[in-house]
Amino acid sequence: MSWYDQAIIYQIYPKSFQDTNDDGIGDLQGIIKHLGYIKDMGFNTIWLNPIFVSPQVDNGYDVSNYFAIDPILGDTNDFSEMMTKAHELGLHIILDLPINHTSDQHPWFQDAVNDPHSIFRDYYIWHSEIDGHEPNNWGSFFGGSVWEKNPRNPDEYYFHLFDKKMPDLNWKNPEVQKSVADIAKFWLEKGVDGFRLDAFIHIAKANFEQDSLDSSTKFPIDDKFYAKLPAVKDYMSGFVKEIKAFKPDVFLFGEASSAKARDAAEYTRPDEHVCDVVVNSDNYGEVYDDSNPDIPKFFQDRKLSLEMLKQTYVTWESILDHVSLPTLTWGNHDISRVLDRLNLPVHDDKITKLLAMMLFLQRGIPVIYYGEEIGMHGLKYQKVADFSDQRAVDLISNLRQKGFTDKQILRLLNNQDEMTARGPMQWDSTQYRGFSKEKPWNWALVDSNNVDQEIADPDSIMNFYRELLKIKKHDCFTSGDYRLLITDSNIYAYQRKTADKQGIVIANFSDQKTEFTLPKTVWRKVLTNESSEVEDGVVKLGPWGCCALESN
Repeated sequence: MSWYDQAIIYQIYPKSFQDTNDDGIGDLQGIIKHLGYIKDMGFNTIWLNPIFVSPQVDNGYDVSNYFAIDPILGDTNDFSEMMTKAHELGLHIILDLPINHTSDQHPWFQDAVNDPHSIFRDYYIWHSEIDGHEPNNWGSFFGGSVWEKNPRNPDEYYFHLFDKKMPDLNWKNPEVQKSVADIAKFWLEKGVDGFRLDAFIHIAKANFEQDSLDSSTKFPIDDKFYAKLPAVKDYMSGFVKEIKAFKPDVFLFGEASSAKARDAAEYTRPDEHVCDVVVNSDNYGEVYDDSNPDIPKFFQDRKLSLEMLKQTYVTWESILDHVSLPTLTWGNHDISRVLDRLNLPVHDDKITKLLAMMLFLQRGIPVIYYGEEIGMHGLKYQKVADFSDQRAVDLISNLRQKGFTDKQILRLLNNQDEMTARGPMQWDSTQYRGFSKEKPWNWALVDSNNVDQEIADPDSIMNFYRELLKIKKHDCFTSGDYRLLITDSNIYAYQRKTADKQGIVIANFSDQKTEFTLPKTVWRKVLTNESSEVEDGVVKLGPWGCCALESN
């Protein structure tokens, strides 16, 4: 068993965690300040969103220098101090590594643009115009075409799957694979324990002269041309083999946003050189309100379907059994916070506790986004003009043209836009919640939840999380087999079993009382929220009640 098989991951968005120099932006010293808190909560691994030098077109995912820390976050001395203190506490650090693209300010791209004979020319993807326009009609994830004109040659285009200032790397080129491996090894030498491989499923592309047949829009997003193609594994293999040879226990945590369970199994096969685990963006059991086709799917109202969640995890747990571990998460920096996104009752702590227990004690690696452990909601902006991310800007323009009011658009944005999930960590009840003495870089109305008030409350969400993560480290909930039980439609229940221990989790996803008869053995209660009790082999679950038990 590798160390990361027992990882409990705390995801930190560095710009929003803690500001120590009062510029309104979080920094590495802010992370150092709270390493003890992270350890005390029960986490053993920290995933940091990108910290490399960047123009910040895409909040750090547009890297212009992979070998230095962005000055807004700190410097190499801060990084070394963070690594030393984290390791002294037994914490592992994994860095977010964008490998599909760079910034257009990266020296590789600048040299490739300015010198047609540059050795870095083939580090990127170029194509001549066809009939006076883009080589194909493929759409970028950030809107418009995936093609942008070469600023030094208007008859030629470069490929960008995301923003036009983020050109894609050409992974067909072995030198690209070697250069990205060199970046990884540089940070491994500095003590890093692993990497989240951003957008790795997009590094292979199809025939550039084949148009999409989707005629619904000028530049359709059609990911069959640039997601999960067979060559992804070929390109990844040499890269992974090289860094695993350099540091055998490096943890490679692949971001595969559109991956299904069988894709995940292929990308984590232990007999091949790809990832150790993957995380996707669609395992939340969400059903969408598609009654108004004018609203793009990402911004549609959603609710949690317990039936869908059951089907999802039965599938993932079954397919990945004896292959790899699923990742267990309610969200990240790319979507709104779960309590806002799923339109759940917002002032009932029992629901927040239930969501945590029903998901994180399953077989797999919990990945918990900063602030979830105190029940943080997303920011609530007061006007549509407060949103500046490209997806929001496009939505505002499109829906205004279709007659939507700003009030209607604002509700959709506050419920679904990712920027609402990137607000400052709420440490106390002061004006900026203890994040900074100055106005944070990303700020709007916030809820009252904060660490200070929850520490002292034994029934708080934070203290529930602390106990839950202790239980997650028990053998049956770490390495035990998994079996979802067939139950009432409002109950989510499963067993975990090792050779000599059993665990069971029961969650009542409704506002009505219910009961659950336990399998015949001797059970002891290890954790419940405040609306559940166990009596004579029966678990009595109040509204939104949940309970975890182990066999003696």
